Amino acid sequence: MKPTLSILDPSPIFEGRTAADALNETRALARAADDMKYRAYWVQEHHNATSFAGTTPEVLMADLAARTQRIALGSGGIMLPNYSPLKVAEWGQSLAQLNPGRIEIGLGRATGADPRTSAALLGPGGQNFPAMLRMMMDWMLDASGEAPLTPDHRARGIAANPRGPHPDVWMLCSSPGSAAFAGQMGLKLAFADFLNPGGAKDALAAYYDAFEASPFCQEPYAGVGLVVLAAETEAEAEFLSGPIKAWALGRGAGEFRPYLSSAAAADYLENAPLEPPQRGIIGTGHSVAQKLMATAKETRAKEFFLLSITDSLETRIDSYRLIEHAMAAISEESEAPPELD
Repeated sequence: MKPTLSILDPSPIFEGRTAADALNETRALARAADDMKYRAYWVQEHHNATSFAGTTPEVLMADLAARTQRIALGSGGIMLPNYSPLKVAEWGQSLAQLNPGRIEIGLGRATGADPRTSAALLGPGGQNFPAMLRMMMDWMLDASGEAPLTPDHRARGIAANPRGPHPDVWMLCSSPGSAAFAGQMGLKLAFADFLNPGGAKDALAAYYDAFEASPFCQEPYAGVGLVVLAAETEAEAEFLSGPIKAWALGRGAGEFRPYLSSAAAADYLENAPLEPPQRGIIGTGHSVAQKLMATAKETRAKEFFLLSITDSLETRIDSYRLIEHAMAAISEESEAPPELD
């Protein structure tokens, strides 16, 4: 069965460009994805980071919803420990009423920031995540009318407004433990392969084993977020992947900076003392699609959130279009009836 395809976009900032440039590229890429057949477009939350422009996914989701027609808009994710659960519930409720059926809230238990920046955000911290998640879910279910707060609930008398259908809720994870917790809470799961390459099989197995149905999700549903890049030839794809590889190598050495252009990244990698970490799937549309199909079979992933970063909007759009077309072709081949002799 062909997995569903969606897009994950951290709004990358390239050397010599501004955060506004990155956010405008996110706008253009979301519109392009809306014209293609991608199911959803997720944005991220990073703080005190020179590499990414996305700090407020709820604001960016609202902007993208106004600029697109059908694609679902999501957060991959909103870092719940930075906020009040009531405020996140109200963000979600407001977006869901303005854009019925198109809003997804992917929640993370990290802060998306270094320790000092996390403290400056004034959030209660990740150690309170289970209780915060439960409260947010309770407020959303109360607002939707599916499960009103009970008389003895500690939040009784406090409503998350506006009332109406709640958004789709997912939990992000990068380990089997957090995946199992998502299953126990009855939420959809998005595993971050770009944080824990190769860990999806064990994490999704833990999720499926632990899953308990909830009003948010009746059947287990798991996706995997991973770095991909497709081009017309393998050589071109390797060249275009330079900025991703150079950034990952620099990050491993403690360097946090904007992305390099493809040409600058090639020079950086040629002179680097270490090989860049091998992450993601890079190749032609056909080879990437084949590897995605194999990964779906191995991990039981029902969806992929694809993260493509190149130094131009055109090559990013081309990457997503090539993968979409190749996946459709593979699906048609698998569904075609066998030829008769």
